[in-house]
Order: sequence, then structure tokens, then C-alpha cells
Amino acid sequence: GVADRREGLARLTGQVAAVRSKVEASEAELDRLRRDLDEALDRAAAAEREFVALEQQAVGAQEGEEGLDEAHEQALARLDEATAAVTELTETEREAEGEKATWTARLDALQMSLARKDGTGVLLSAELPGVLGSVADLLTVEAGYENAIAAALGHLADAAAAESVDVAVDALRHVRETEAGQARVLIATETAAPGPRPDPDQGRWATDLVQPDQSLTGTVAALLADVVVVEDLHAARELCAAAPELVAVTTDGDVLGARQARGGVAGGPSVLELHAARDEAEGRLGDALAQIERTRFALGPSREAVQNAQAEVDSTLDALHASDANLAAVADKLGQHGSAMRAARAEADRIRPAIESTEQTCAARAEELTALTERLENAQEQPDEAGVDLDQASTERDTRAEAATAARAQETDARLVLRTVEERLKAITGRAESLERAAQAERRAREVAAERARRRTEQAQVAAAVRDGAARALTAIEDSLAQAERRRQAAEDERAAREEELTGLRTALDELSARHAELTDVVHKDEVARAQQKLRVEQLQQRAIEELGL
Repeated sequence: GVADRREGLARLTGQVAAVRSKVEASEAELDRLRRDLDEALDRAAAAEREFVALEQQAVGAQEGEEGLDEAHEQALARLDEATAAVTELTETEREAEGEKATWTARLDALQMSLARKDGTGVLLSAELPGVLGSVADLLTVEAGYENAIAAALGHLADAAAAESVDVAVDALRHVRETEAGQARVLIATETAAPGPRPDPDQGRWATDLVQPDQSLTGTVAALLADVVVVEDLHAARELCAAAPELVAVTTDGDVLGARQARGGVAGGPSVLELHAARDEAEGRLGDALAQIERTRFALGPSREAVQNAQAEVDSTLDALHASDANLAAVADKLGQHGSAMRAARAEADRIRPAIESTEQTCAARAEELTALTERLENAQEQPDEAGVDLDQASTERDTRAEAATAARAQETDARLVLRTVEERLKAITGRAESLERAAQAERRAREVAAERARRRTEQAQVAAAVRDGAARALTAIEDSLAQAERRRQAAEDERAAREEELTGLRTALDELSARHAELTDVVHKDEVARAQQKLRVEQLQQRAIEELGL
């Protein structure tokens, strides 16, 4: 009975302590919730203030970005214009380079065609005093009349010009001494050119189509005094019928007079045509070079303008990126502050019901604590009616507790002994397994050793067979070496015979080289003729394109 009463008091005391702890915990939770509510309201207010300030800043940044967009678009437009200008200049330079290459190749071909290998060419290359140069170089013919003037001058069109008869005599002596072949020399005279004449009924005076050098004015005027250039043979026949004293020359190079006529298809372009084509090529090449220089001169400022425009584009783009980054940062901060404001308000909304619930719980627990405290005080005031000997009961309890402790100690020792035996059994088992594995490895090693011994026996037999075969091969190799020596000696004898034959062939080759040198001169002349023919074909093609559209 006493124990039950004490147990009830202890239980009641524990309940009082537990309820008191709950009351204290509820009051502490209530204080914490109130503090959290105040902090949440403060955070919401601060976030709202920051949100409003950043919102105003974002509006100002957007207004400034409109000006940056316009500046960037203008910079892009300037960059496109500068790039288009550079592209156009680059294309112009490329076309001029193409023109340069074309006219350079054409000029080289014409210069090769004009290279003279006859006596006149040797005379011109000798640069004798008084030799003025090539007649073709000293004449300027109106375009389209080169064949007619060349036909009118005849063999003198590609002659050399000399200042006087004495110079011409010295020139002819030089050509004869050098055995360079035939040379033609036109002697310059200072006789005045004839005055203006009335135009013929048909065609034009040949002298009106030629502008010679000052030193050749009289000579050319005398040679072309009675020559009229007409369109075709029909016009030439009518001119000769009307004025027999005149000589008619067509634009195709046909000559018709009262006492002579010559014409037909020429073997190639005339010297004057070649010179005119060369002069045209030089002019076009000069134009191409000038165009290249002008283009390159303009490319420098244009590329600098592209660089400046690109720098401006990069600058405006960087400003746009910075503005975008600023707007993004402001938007990010606005989102953060908006989230913080909403989170703080949501937290305050959650805390208010929790505060009300905690206040109700705290009041209920306070009432429960008051009731339990009154019950405990009433129970403690009642006297203990039981007469039990508590000392004897305590002594018996202690004795039995000591016996239980001794029994637990014995149980622990027994468990330790059992554990030790189990560990030893495990170690012995592991050692037995290790020895078993070692025995198996030893058996496998012996099997491997036996297999190796068997292989060594077989390899010894193979080595003996190889040794016998090597001896036989050595004998065969010695026989082969002797046979090879005999063949080498025969080859040496054959090589000596072939060297004698090669010496004879080299002698014949020297004779053929001399013959080849002679043929090379002939072939070079043929190459010049082919170059002239090729130029004539090109001119005919150009003429067909321009006049006939074919």
C-alpha cells in the first residue's frame, strides 16, 4: 500500500513537472513566434522599399537603352557601308589584277612576235650611230588602217630607219660582215612634206592616216604621196580607172595600181598591226596598273573606316550588353526582393494562426498544471497509514541485485572464452585452406615443369635437325657463290663491250646535237610565224565578235 501510494505521488509529481515543462515550452514557443512575426513584417517592409526603389531604377535604365539601340543600329549601318566599299574596291582591284595579267601576257607574246632574227633585227640590236630604230616604232597609224599602210610601204614597213645614206652604207656593211642575212634600211630625208590636197573621190590619202616621227616626215610623205586607202577592191578598181596615176590600197592589205597589183591572204598580221597591238597592250597595261594603284590607295582609308566602324559597333554593343546586364541584374534583384517580400508576408500569415494556436495550448496547459498542482498538494497532506519495514525490504533488494551482478559477470566471462575458441578455430581453418591451396599450386608447378622438360627434348631434336640442314645449306651456298662469281665475271666482260659501244653512240650523239642546233634556228623562225598567225587569229576572233556578233 505504501509503495502504491508513493508510486502515485511520484507519478503525480512527474505529471506536474511534465505539464510545467510543456507550459514553459509553450510560452517560449509563443515568444519565438511573436519575434518571428515581427522579423517577418520587418523583412516584408524592407523588401517592399527596395522593390520600389529598384523599379524606378529599371524604368530609367530602359529609357536609356532606347538611345543605345539607335546608336548601335547607326554604327551597324556605317559598318555595312564601309564593308561594302571595301568589298567593291577589293573586287575592282581583283579585276584590275586580272587585266594586268592578261595584258602582260599579251604584251610578252607581242614582244616575242616582234623579236627579229634577220639582218634588220641584228642591225637594230647593234645600236649603230645614226640608226634611228625600227620604222614601225617611228610611225603612228590611225586605228584600223595598219594593214593598208603596211601594204603601201611594202617591205619597208619592217625596215630600220637611218639618218643618212652614209649611215645606211655603214649599216649594210655591218650586216654583211656579221653574215646576218638581208637587211632593209629606210633613209630619213628632211624634205618638206607636200601641202594639203583635196580629198580623193573615194577613200582617204594614206599620208593623212600616218603620223611619222619628225625625222621621217619627208620620206614617208614621198613613199605614200600617190597612195589612197579605200574600203575594198571594187572601190580600188573604180579609183584606178578614174585616176591611173594613183595607187589604191584596201583596208585588208590589197594593192592595186595601173602597173602593179598584189594582195591575197597574209601569212600573219603585219608589223604595223603588231606594233599597234603592242602599243595598245602597253596602254591597257598602264591603265590596269594605274587602276591598281588608285584602288590600293583608296583601300587604306576604306579599311581604316571599317576598323573604326567595327570599333564603334563593338563599343555600342558593349554598352548594350552592359545595359542588358544592368537590367538583368535589376530584374534579378526585383525578383529577389519580390520573392523575399512575398515569402515574408506568407511567413507572417503562417505565424499568426500558429500564435493563436500556441496561446490556446498555453492556456489549456496552464489550467491543467493548476489542477495537477492542487491534486499533488492534497495527496502530500494525507498521512502514510502503512507499517511496512522498508529497511529489511531494501536490504533484500540489494542482496539480490549483487547476486544478479555476479551472474552477469560469469556470463560475460563465458562468452569471452567462447569467442576466443571461435577465433582460434577460424585461424586453424584458414591455415588449413592456405596449405591446401599451396599443395595445389605445387602440383600445378610440377606439371608445368614436366611439360617444359618434354618441350626441351623436342626442341633439342629440332635443333639437331636444323644443324644438319644448315650444314647442307652452307655447302649449297658455297656452290652458289662460285657460280655467282663466274656470272659476275661474264657480266664484267659484257659491260666492257657495252662501254665501247656507248662511246660510239656518244660520238654519233655529238653529230646529232650539231644537227639539232641547226634545226633549232629553223624551228625558232617557225615559232615566230606561228605566234604571228596566232595573233592574227585572235584579231579575227575579236573582229568577228565586235562586227558580226559570232
